[in-house]
Amino acid sequence: MLGGVDYTVPPWVLSWDEVDPGRHPFDVGPVHEVVRELAPAVPAPLSAEEEAALDWSEDPGLLWTNTVTASLMDRYGSWAIGWSWGKEESDYGGGPVGSWCCMADSITTTEETVVRVADSLIEWRGWLEELAECFERFPLAELVDPERFQAWERGAVWLVHHVVERTGAGDAWYRHCAQVLTWFLSRWGVSGDVAAQMVEQAIGGRFDSWVTPADTLVDDVARHIARAATSP
Repeated sequence: MLGGVDYTVPPWVLSWDEVDPGRHPFDVGPVHEVVRELAPAVPAPLSAEEEAALDWSEDPGLLWTNTVTASLMDRYGSWAIGWSWGKEESDYGGGPVGSWCCMADSITTTEETVVRVADSLIEWRGWLEELAECFERFPLAELVDPERFQAWERGAVWLVHHVVERTGAGDAWYRHCAQVLTWFLSRWGVSGDVAAQMVEQAIGGRFDSWVTPADTLVDDVARHIARAATSP
């Protein structure tokens, strides 16, 4: 906790208002230079004995990563938390970012690591912009039933498949999938808590790590969401 802001919150708690590219301008051009200015020198590798004796909360790699996250959030906003949300069994697990894996593998020399951080931030931002464009393909505010129900359903199906493709359906991929579906509902006027509840009730623990969901399951989840979104 620095300056009253928790820089260690996981990226899957971010709301659409916090990550919506339309609300948070971003100039990709100078990112590598910005990260180079903000990031401290990477910590020296630990010996096996040092690592065995270390409390995880005092891991120099963790402290370094949290410092970088704090600096990026101060510079760009809370959406930047997601820069290190790597795919599969990364530090967070199940994310959409391929440029960053985990502290053990991604922190090398200072220069290499700075480039990796910048690339990861750019990749995360690109994914958010891609999702924003996807949401706009389903202009729900302009529709009435039954077209509105069908748009909710088609949108949910498309987004689940898109997240599966992006994450590889690896470890805990469903966490980001639920978040993306919640963002979709929020974008089109469903309040955050209600949207999260709708998605939780629709998925109901039926997505698993390392398992690509069957089309029938995805269709059923999408119908649940569409039904909840169009209920009086």
